[in-house]
Formats: sequence, structure tokens, C-alpha cells
Amino acid sequence: MTLVNSGALSILRREQLWNQVKANLHLVKSFPSSGQIVPHDLPKLLRKAGHKVGIVTSSPKWYAEEIIKAFAIEHDVLISHGDTTNHKPDPEPLNAALKALGVGASKEVYYVGDDAADTEAAYHAGLTSIGIGWGLLTFSAVASAAPDLFLGDGSLLLRTGEFDGFGYAGEVLTSGRSFVDHWGTILRCESDPQVYALGRYFTASDPRHGGSSLCTAVLSLKNNDTHAEVLGQAVGRTGGNLDGWRPSYIVPVPPKPSQNRNRFEKVLITAKQYLPESVNVLVDGLNCVKEVAGYKQMNGGERQEAIKGAFATGYNWHGNDVLLLDDVYTTGETVKECVRVLKASGAGEVRCLTLAGDQRAFIHKQCSSCHRSMKIRTNSQGQKFWGCSGYPHYCQNTENL
Repeated sequence: MTLVNSGALSILRREQLWNQVKANLHLVKSFPSSGQIVPHDLPKLLRKAGHKVGIVTSSPKWYAEEIIKAFAIEHDVLISHGDTTNHKPDPEPLNAALKALGVGASKEVYYVGDDAADTEAAYHAGLTSIGIGWGLLTFSAVASAAPDLFLGDGSLLLRTGEFDGFGYAGEVLTSGRSFVDHWGTILRCESDPQVYALGRYFTASDPRHGGSSLCTAVLSLKNNDTHAEVLGQAVGRTGGNLDGWRPSYIVPVPPKPSQNRNRFEKVLITAKQYLPESVNVLVDGLNCVKEVAGYKQMNGGERQEAIKGAFATGYNWHGNDVLLLDDVYTTGETVKECVRVLKASGAGEVRCLTLAGDQRAFIHKQCSSCHRSMKIRTNSQGQKFWGCSGYPHYCQNTENL
């Protein structure tokens, strides 16, 4: 489902009914051309450009070889299911491919795949992960284990010199890199309602948190406007055209009654400079009328019940489409309640754009002293370090990143 469309065999492959797979290999098809390039020709074009190409698959070798032969897929190395003891998301197959290619693990090595196991395997192997959009049935299945880059156009895979700008808008812009607009600029998290994210959010217990400029910006926004301008630029450059959909209004999730500051106000002031003129910004489009204590500590069901009746709007939207702006997408209960209130007040289609989508950690760092989980903390000089989750009352252990 990365180079060829084997969807017709997905159930047979998942159930490992390989005799039936063998009898139905004719059902494997080529994907339509992506950016004027057929995906199964990408390895040939990459090799022509001077890159080494390995194929790593969880399928048996005979199956991989049949597909490679049928579609004339060029490659330097093939690692299949029987070549390693451990399999994806374990990095062993990728490590075997690196060894056979004669290259070391680095972020200059890219692993291209279509599911969360590919992303996790690349992370464990120390490689950059690239997800492809043409073989996915549902984006929500990979949204919480999102790749470093997401490409919907196969031709972009050949533009390796521009990969720095191909990341998610929020991550690229907050890190000061040059932004390249394309299909993978935004992360598609859910479809009901449709939720987008401008990048990935890693919790403090995730090793990726310390190096994430977007996480730093999102956390800072809770208290001050230091990063409001760059986040506003990201919102403005993406929010006016989401998969061809343009809202009439952008409305932020409102602050709690006990909060005087609307953290999205300056974000939206900047965003307006980049949005089409037809998109209107209403900072007061929603109001929070109920304080919900301990919300972050609740599970999804508890949040759903607690958030009921927390929001209200003084507007009648007269069928206009509305884009809801939030900071981090986690369980989605806040988004759903805001969408419900907007629709009940006459809004047409309501979609949500969040600054970041919550990611599951692939590994957790354990304290060497007490074996509690470690978290990334920041000292008074702004330097990040590992601190035990029991710090400072139960354990004093700290470690450098």
C-alpha cells in the first residue's frame, strides 16, 4: 500500500492466508499517478538521482519478489519478514536494510510507509519517517503516531533538498525554516467533525518534547504572546483553504470564566493578515459560561459529561461555515461540544484547526534511581533537562537531554 495498491488482498494478508494471496496476485494494481509519477516508479527515479534504495516489508520474500517483478520495481536491498527475528515496529528490519546498504542510521535516511508501525520503526531506528497519503484508508489511524513528513504527491519525494520545508506548518514556521505549502502541511486527525492540526504535540514524558519548537510555542501561548505571531502565521497560511474548504468565520475556543486573557486573540490578529478577505475573524464568537475543574485529569467519558453546557454563542450564524481554533487536540470532547453549540445556533459546516495534535510516545525514559518515568523540564535559565516525575519530593534525579 506504499508502492502498489494491494488493498484487494488486505484481509487475506492480515489473516496470513498466503495460498489464497498467491492465487490472487493479479488483483494487486498500480496506484494512479501522483504528481505525474506512478508510485512504483519512485525507487527507480530515486536510484537514477543517486540515492540508495532499500525495500523493507513484513510480507514473505516470495510475495515481495513477485510484486517487485510484476511492477519492475528497482531496488538495491530487499528485507522481508523471514530475514529478521523481530518485525516492525521493532527497528531490526530497518537496521538490517541499513547494514546491507552500507549506510549508518541518521536523519538523512528516510523510511517511507503507510501506517503507524512504519513511523514507529523509523523512530526506533533513528531515521526520518515519511508517510504517504495515496495508500491510506483513514488518516485518523495514523494521526496520533504521525510521521515526520506527510506527502500526498509522489513527485515531492524526489525533491530531497526541500524536505526541511515539507514538514507540518506549525513545526516548520516555529523552528524558523522556510515553509513550503503542500497537501501534508496539515495533519488530518479526525473526520467527524473534521479536525486538522498544524503539527504534533509531544507530552513532557516523550523524548521528542525537548526538541519540538511547536511544543514550546503552544505551551508558551498559555501564559504569554511570545509566539503568537508565528502561530498566527501558521493559522493564516493554512486556515483559508483546508482540503479545498474555505470557512466564512474563524472562532477560537474561549477562555474559562476565571481567565481574563484570550490566548488566541493575537494569534488571530496575525492570522488575518494571511487569510483571504472573505474569511472573518470573531474572537468573541463563543463564550465559556461554566468553569470545569480538573478537566485534564479526566478520561474521555468524564470529559464529555463535564463539558456539557460549558459554551454559548451570542451569534446566529445563518448557515455560514465556521472554523473552530483550538490549541491541542487530545480526546476531542471540547471540540465536539463547541461544534454542537455552533450548529445549534445556525452554523453550516464546522471544522476545527488545532495548533497541534497529541501524539503517543513510542518510548518512555525511566529514572535510573527510582524507576519512575522521567519528564522534560525547564530550569530558570530556559535550559531543558530530564527530571524524575517524583521530583522534588520523592526523587532528586536529573539527567541531561
